[in-house]
Parts: sequence; structure tokens; C-alpha cells
Amino acid sequence: MPMRMIGSAWLLFLIPPVLWTGNIVMARGLNELLPPVGLAFWRWLLAFLILTPFVARLAWRQRALLRQAWPVLLAAGCFGIAGYNVLVYVGLQSTPAVNAAVLNSIIPVVIPLFAWAIARDPLVPRQVLGIAVSLLGVLWIVCRGEPGRLAALEFTGGDLWILVSVVNWALYSVLLRYKPAALNPVVFLYGSIGLALVALLPFLVVEVVVWNRPMPVAPVSLAAILYVALFASIAAFLAWNQSVAALGPTLTGLSIHLMPVFIGVSAFVLLGEPIEAFHLIGFAAVLTGILVAFGTRLWRRG
Repeated sequence: MPMRMIGSAWLLFLIPPVLWTGNIVMARGLNELLPPVGLAFWRWLLAFLILTPFVARLAWRQRALLRQAWPVLLAAGCFGIAGYNVLVYVGLQSTPAVNAAVLNSIIPVVIPLFAWAIARDPLVPRQVLGIAVSLLGVLWIVCRGEPGRLAALEFTGGDLWILVSVVNWALYSVLLRYKPAALNPVVFLYGSIGLALVALLPFLVVEVVVWNRPMPVAPVSLAAILYVALFASIAAFLAWNQSVAALGPTLTGLSIHLMPVFIGVSAFVLLGEPIEAFHLIGFAAVLTGILVAFGTRLWRRG
């Protein structure tokens, strides 16, 4: 792999956890204001509308490929775009962000298992070791260097929704490999969003009509939708999909372990919270695990 391609792959690898960190913190902080299905639906509708002027003509030219790929598009829309996001937002209605971080940290463990079960990808020992080391780093940060704190974590009913969302994301990540190579990545995302919106619509009606939770029209809710549409939706999903294409689902999945690292750095920069020894040990373990999992791919020159 040329060094320039390696640099691009690393950039794609880093973008999603940075943007999704803000998404989770925002969704938890505004859980009483923002209805979960509404937040998912309106973020993706706005993302779809933003993409339309740039993608619609190319999508029309690639309509034959879209018809050919409709099972993959439907699965991507239902599992990755509709399912994962709604389930995370529902879970964050009642579970603390730290619980969500712990449960999301098993994504890099689940993805290779699904990749093996569905696509028969081999479980490479080096990657398994890297995943284990980086997972230990995540847990060390969460427990603040005191393992006994993990036993004291209280899990709520919302945690089950987070666990189901993990399964959704693992399925989405593995199924991306079945996207036709000739189908433009942005067109693929565009088609997936369209089908996801259709899948979300009946749940939105139930949330608004039956549960009486419409999306409030207020500056904070509009700003939240704009953020997740532009960054946590379009930018993050395009980067994730391209990273999976370049590195595979197992290695890309490791980027989820960077989210606690970015949360710690953000708290230091924005809130003045100190970075302590347990942060540094956890960060080092996460990065070591990623380096071990990638192995010689980082240094190969073609």
C-alpha cells in the first residue's frame, strides 16, 4: 500500500470516532428534549436533502447498479442508518454516556466474529491480540485506573438497546463488503439513507401520534439536527464506509476504541478537566492495540 494511501486510510479511520463522540455526548445531554426516532429521522432527512443536489444526477446514471445492489442498500439502511442510530438514541434516554461507551467498546470484538460468520474472514491472531489490548485500554479509562469501579457500574434497561445497536452496527460494517465496486460511495450512502427514511417513517408516526413526542422547534434542537446531519451522518458515514473498503471491517472497527480517548482530550481542552495517569495508560494501551492489529500494513510501501 503506498504511503499516501496509508495516510488517507488513517484519516478515514480517525474521522468517525471524532464526530460520533460529539453525537453521543449531545444525544445524552439532550435526551429529555430530543425524541430518539425523531432525532434519527430528521437528521437523515436533512442529510438526504443536503446530498440531493450533488448526488441525484449521478444516482440516476447509476440506477442500474442501485437496482442490482438493493438488498445491500436495504440492509445498510435498516441496520446501520435506521437501526443503529435509533437504538442508541433510545438507549441514551435512560443509560449514562459512560455505559454507552463501555457497551460500544465491544463493537470491535463483535465485528470480526460477524465477519467470520458471514464472510468467512479469518480471525488473525495479531488482530485479536490488538483488539484485546485496546479494549483493556478503554476499560482502564472507564474505571479510572481502579478495576473495582467496573463492578460498581449500574446497568439499566437502556443498556439492552445499546447492545442490540452494537449487533446492528456489526452487521452493517460486514455487509458493506458486498457493495458493488462500481457503485459510487456517495450514491451508495444516498440510496441507503433513502431506504432508511422509509423504514423509519412508521416509527416516527408512532412516536409523534401515540407517544406524543414531536421534535421541538427550538434553536438547540435545530442546531443538534444540523450537527448530526452534516458531521455525524454524512461526513462520518462516508469516512467509515471508505475505511471499511480500504482496511476491512475488523481494522476499521478498532476506531471505536478511540472514542474514550477523544472524550478525555475534549474534556481537557474544552472544560479544563485534568488528564491523569490512568488516562495516559489507557490511551497508550488503545494506541498500542491499534498498532499491533495493523501490524506491517502501517509501514508497507506498495
